[in-house]
Amino acid sequence: MLKTIYGNTQGLKKADLDLLQSIYDLVVDKNTIISLDIAQIMAAVSSSCQRELAIFIDRQGRVVSVGIGDAATVKLQARSRRRGTYRLASLRCIHTHPSGNGELSMVDYAALYDLRLDVMAAMGVLNGKIKEICFACLEPQEGQLIKNFQDFGPMPVAQLTGINITMLIQSIEGRINPPSAVPTTVNREAEKAILVTIASEDTFDELAQLADTAGATTVARVVQRRNQPDSAFFIGRGKVEELAQLRQRLGAELIIFDSELTPTQARNLENAIGCRVVDRTTLILDIFAQRAHTKEGQLQVELAQLRYALPRLTGLGTALSRLGGGIGTHGPGETKLETDRRHIRRRIDELTNALEQVRRHRRQQRQSRRESAISVVALVGYTNAGKSTLLNTLTQAQAYTANQLFATLDPTTRRLQLTSNREVLLTDTVGFIRNLPHHLIKAFSATLEEVIEADILLHVVDASHAELTKQITAVESVIKELGVQDKPTIMVFNKVEQPLNHQLLEQVKLSCPYQSVEISALNGMGIEQLKELISQNTLHERHLVKGWLPYDRTDLLALLHRHGEVYREEYSPEGILVEAEIDASHWENVATHINQNNPPSK
Repeated sequence: MLKTIYGNTQGLKKADLDLLQSIYDLVVDKNTIISLDIAQIMAAVSSSCQRELAIFIDRQGRVVSVGIGDAATVKLQARSRRRGTYRLASLRCIHTHPSGNGELSMVDYAALYDLRLDVMAAMGVLNGKIKEICFACLEPQEGQLIKNFQDFGPMPVAQLTGINITMLIQSIEGRINPPSAVPTTVNREAEKAILVTIASEDTFDELAQLADTAGATTVARVVQRRNQPDSAFFIGRGKVEELAQLRQRLGAELIIFDSELTPTQARNLENAIGCRVVDRTTLILDIFAQRAHTKEGQLQVELAQLRYALPRLTGLGTALSRLGGGIGTHGPGETKLETDRRHIRRRIDELTNALEQVRRHRRQQRQSRRESAISVVALVGYTNAGKSTLLNTLTQAQAYTANQLFATLDPTTRRLQLTSNREVLLTDTVGFIRNLPHHLIKAFSATLEEVIEADILLHVVDASHAELTKQITAVESVIKELGVQDKPTIMVFNKVEQPLNHQLLEQVKLSCPYQSVEISALNGMGIEQLKELISQNTLHERHLVKGWLPYDRTDLLALLHRHGEVYREEYSPEGILVEAEIDASHWENVATHINQNNPPSK
């Protein structure tokens, strides 16, 4: 067996390191938690270096892991030993508390449950001596392993010899139902999440919506007022301890921060709190991974995830092997290949090339549109502003709609029939959100090109939202980043059927530099007025066409109907007499084939 000492061994005396390595050569009675000689070595070294030590012992009494750090740090070395949700890991952990207090911490209990350990024990050591020892094991309820614990101690280490650990473990496992006895019809419960911010409490509602969309249930909200984030933990160290205790008390499995965390901050927080920690960007990416259904959308999501993960590989270590599922692990984040930097860079190149193919295809489609002179109208707006509902109302499309953030991710384009027998193409795009990560905008460039190439933008706003001004600012920020801030725009205030802050809405409308209209995409209010505004803003210059068309050019008559307005259409044996107006881009095609004076000869 390799005598590897895990954790931070920097500054450790050679004599202490040799003592720790010697633990691997010692065998513990399988019926005893720990032998006295191993306990004494741990007490001596822990007092000498003033650091916590942790060891893992299997059921045969063999030491399989020795490390420096608390249970949350060293526990990662044993993660691969887990045998499943419904079985114990066949490992026990014993670690030291150099303060002399042997009481188990919230992190200890979290590690006991997360790893399904047989036993978690803590030895309070002081001046090289063992003051006391406490340990705990899981206590099944109704045949299931839950966050319920049976505690023992504090007691002197010598008293451990009177406790038969093998019988205790057999008693626990005898009360656990096997996986086959667990009903297969029960859905996986939503993950319990705690939300954390150092900004304003006003941001919590949106973060809670994001968590709900991703499949989590918010059980608590924690705010700390800080001018600057802590470089190591983002929040203060005291708040980290409070968060760890709150997490244990509520049984939360996930901590969600409303800001982007550095790799160091994320790692430190996970080690200190004892559960997974994700930031706002990871949460959004997870939602995108769940929402992407088309091949193009899946490519864009994977590219965004890998670009986000690449600079975060350093220092994450085994935390990257997220094989258990849950929020923040959907999509390519589930694969172990992500740990290979070269593989990620190679995959990013492959995805970039594949998306370039998509962009070329879209350019060809747009060229066809330009040749047919069909105007393109793009729906933009904050997520959940009602863009997809408006698309359905205007075009009778059947795009998916729900009262969720990012309910639709993949773009949808439909023809919209306007007055005067004219048509435009209406495109629904991905919703925007505040602090939308730049790399996400870059990854979705193929989709957002529809916004760039559009002739007019419909900026859809949730008029009933209390933060509508901030949402408008967030959307305009993305529009400016795309370089289309000067494009003709109509401000569409949607959801006016709901209770409104009329004073706020009037203030926003007065400060709005664009044409605006109030609508309800749900019940159709204001839709005709909106269509009239679209007509006015997409109207091309038109020319009058009057004369005779030969019967062998009925395609030109169809062109007049499609891109103009026909006022007169008479059929005679000599030909077709037409009087119409047509867009300037098509006038020349018709004019060269029409006889303005006499009917065509038979």
